[in-house]
Amino acid sequence: MSETLEFQTEAKQLLQLMIHSLYSHKEIFLREIVSNASDALDKIRFESLINSNVKIDADSLKITISVDKDSRRLTVSDNGIGMNRDELISNLGTIARSGSKAFLENLSGDQKLDSNLIGQFGVGFYSVFMVASKVEVLTKRFGEDKAFRWTSGADTTYQIEEAARIENGTDIIIYLNENENEYLEDYKLKNLVKKYSSFIAFPVQMASSDKEKAGEMETINSLKPIWERSASEIKDEEYEEFYTQACGGFGKPLKTIHTKAEGTMEYSALAFIPEKLSPFEIYNQERKHGVKLYVKKVFISDDVKDLLPEYLRFVRGIVDSADLPLNVSREILQDNPIIGKIRKALTSKIFSELKKLAEKDKEKYESFWREFGTIVKEGLYNDYENREELTELVRFNSSNGETKEYLTSFDEYISRMNEKQKDIYYILGETYENVRKSPNMELFRDKKIEVIYFTDPIDEFIVPALFDVKGKELKNIADDKLDLGDLDDEDKTALEKNEKKYKKFVGRVKNILEANVEEVRITQRLKESPARVVNGGGAVGVQMEKMMKAMGQPVPKSKKILEINANHAVIEKLNSLYEKDPKGEDLQEWANLLYEQALIASGQPVKDLSAYMQRINKMFEKAIS
Repeated sequence: MSETLEFQTEAKQLLQLMIHSLYSHKEIFLREIVSNASDALDKIRFESLINSNVKIDADSLKITISVDKDSRRLTVSDNGIGMNRDELISNLGTIARSGSKAFLENLSGDQKLDSNLIGQFGVGFYSVFMVASKVEVLTKRFGEDKAFRWTSGADTTYQIEEAARIENGTDIIIYLNENENEYLEDYKLKNLVKKYSSFIAFPVQMASSDKEKAGEMETINSLKPIWERSASEIKDEEYEEFYTQACGGFGKPLKTIHTKAEGTMEYSALAFIPEKLSPFEIYNQERKHGVKLYVKKVFISDDVKDLLPEYLRFVRGIVDSADLPLNVSREILQDNPIIGKIRKALTSKIFSELKKLAEKDKEKYESFWREFGTIVKEGLYNDYENREELTELVRFNSSNGETKEYLTSFDEYISRMNEKQKDIYYILGETYENVRKSPNMELFRDKKIEVIYFTDPIDEFIVPALFDVKGKELKNIADDKLDLGDLDDEDKTALEKNEKKYKKFVGRVKNILEANVEEVRITQRLKESPARVVNGGGAVGVQMEKMMKAMGQPVPKSKKILEINANHAVIEKLNSLYEKDPKGEDLQEWANLLYEQALIASGQPVKDLSAYMQRINKMFEKAIS
């Protein structure tokens, strides 16, 4: 005889939320139902371990999914612990408690370690009403004679009656709404199981789609949760297979990081650093993060941005938490400190493993840096907490190397510093060749002072944020007020003599170039070039200027400072030209060429390329004639 009961008030409210799609994706219902079935199987497995009267064939435990298109029924069955009448009312008639949660609360600490319960039965179950007009639960508890059928049409009531079921376990029979045809298709259901439930402990089976295997059952969740095993037991081939099949990687990962945390916070993490990723995978604004979140082997999300900092977005892998709290839909994480703790611990572990890689395999680490270094450097700009760790990972070209292939670290740079050197010197530019040949490098080459080459577009942003490394300030050698301190042995007497000698010439050049420069002055810091440009106050660098223009932002107006080498033959000849005809047209053309050549030598564009070319051709003709 059927008995009609009312849902508890909270359950009624939750049902309405589900019907109006509390979940962002309806497909989540299948994950919830399969997870509940897994719980039921785990309960009977656990009972057999602690109770000698419970005899089961552990290898026979399974979950089966079947479809009847004619009646629009989708059924998920298990041969687990099952439920009796009171448990049906308790677990499905109310959300005051969860059947799995109550089960766990009765276990000791050691027993909990043996349990794989997901712990959401009763809450996740209601998600089925997003796609169903009616749901039947046919169940028989292990060790009891009676079976029961629970039925509800997502209204305020449900019915319970005795029914027939030979074996223990539960069938969830879902009568799909008219507009939910996709969940009657085998390929859709198999894909959802692979997406959400690949790693649960029991086989999930469906009838094979292969005509030659008609009638045979196919196990869908073939992947094994290798992160639960000890790293010493896992072969490289197994890691590589997991990387490609579960994480969407290609080829072999550059580095595999397998870690577990136990105690007050329990989680397992298996992270892979790829050898290479496409620009689309790295810079696409719609991309999802590469680390997937699982709770007790059940997929939760592949877009939890708080699991790792943004600058580690190239990392692929999984995090599986045993005690991470979720909201009712399991899709949106509660604002809980556990995520922050996992992020901090996992980030630190990745840093540690990268440092080990740098120490043990320099070539492999440099390969990593060339591929992902630009992204990692974003952290120097926006992650103050980890800035010290990040500075140990950074690699760059410098004047200490002969080719672009040479990379060095801040620690190595500091170890080579001159005894009198207090600061770290750097130069910004677009390319390796530009900075290496820059006139700004001449003094430093002459004094054998190493200079860091910063040529990534992001470098101009991170250097001001970085400011210093291990107490050493970073100083731009193109700064007009650069102070070399004890390293400066400039001949002040010679400088004063040249300033006096070229005073009128310098004044005339400044007058000619007044639209472009704020100052013209004599310098002793050039050895080979006739002139150079340095940044005046408030000037932005070349890379920054390009990025601001690309983003449509106004570039702050600023003029350059032109420094001229009084000891260079070109300057001597130009001075002689000035003395002959201070207002001559040739002097004006040569002064402009001097400035434009200095711009080009420093890797900066001339404002009017056409005028520059005409000027060169004009002076060529005069020189030849």
